[in-house]
Amino acid sequence: MKYCMSYKKIALICSVAMIVSATVFSSCSKKNKEEDITITLKTEGAVPAQTSTAQGPSQEKPLTQEKHKTLPIQRETPKEARHEKVGPLPERKTLENNNRTAREQVASNVPPAAPQPSPEDVARQHVLAIINRQKQAMVTKNVSLALQDIAGNSDQNKRALEDYFNRYEKIDVNFSNISINVSGNTAIAVMDQRTSIVTKSLIPQTITELTRVQWTFVEDSNRWLISGTQILSKLKDR
Repeated sequence: MKYCMSYKKIALICSVAMIVSATVFSSCSKKNKEEDITITLKTEGAVPAQTSTAQGPSQEKPLTQEKHKTLPIQRETPKEARHEKVGPLPERKTLENNNRTAREQVASNVPPAAPQPSPEDVARQHVLAIINRQKQAMVTKNVSLALQDIAGNSDQNKRALEDYFNRYEKIDVNFSNISINVSGNTAIAVMDQRTSIVTKSLIPQTITELTRVQWTFVEDSNRWLISGTQILSKLKDR
């Protein structure tokens, strides 16, 4: 009985040992498989990494080369090419040409400036203005207007004009063929004077006289004045 019991114990222990050894063997095999799988995964994961690092420089080099190619082209672009790309420049040139053409047309339509009159021409204008005022003074019998342009105005000249104007009912004067010669501060006007007068009488008479007269002018303080008059000749009435 004792042998049988010991035999059974030994068998039980052997069976347990076999189970444990089988379990350990299976666990070890599983662990080895996991290590293999892990190693395999690591190996497979490392291959793409090596491939990517190997391919990385080959992909970046063309980009770097392209940058080096494009940058010099942008820097070395001539000014003419850059101006051709800008749109407003031709339009600005066209506007400038149009404005220049318009200014030239306006300038061609503007009449040339009149030349400045000479001192002699200015003196002639003053003398002619005096002759016209004297005509108006005689027709209107205006003593003050007549004395305005006479040099050395005096009471004697005033009385002479008043007597002349009161003597006739009507006076009419016209000047023609006027020639004015200016020399320095003196001027001489030679002209034809046609004078028509109507007498104060019971029977009014009209008397017409045509003469060639000469008036002398002098400039005094920037004013031209009559300094003398005389009759050069009597003309036949035409």
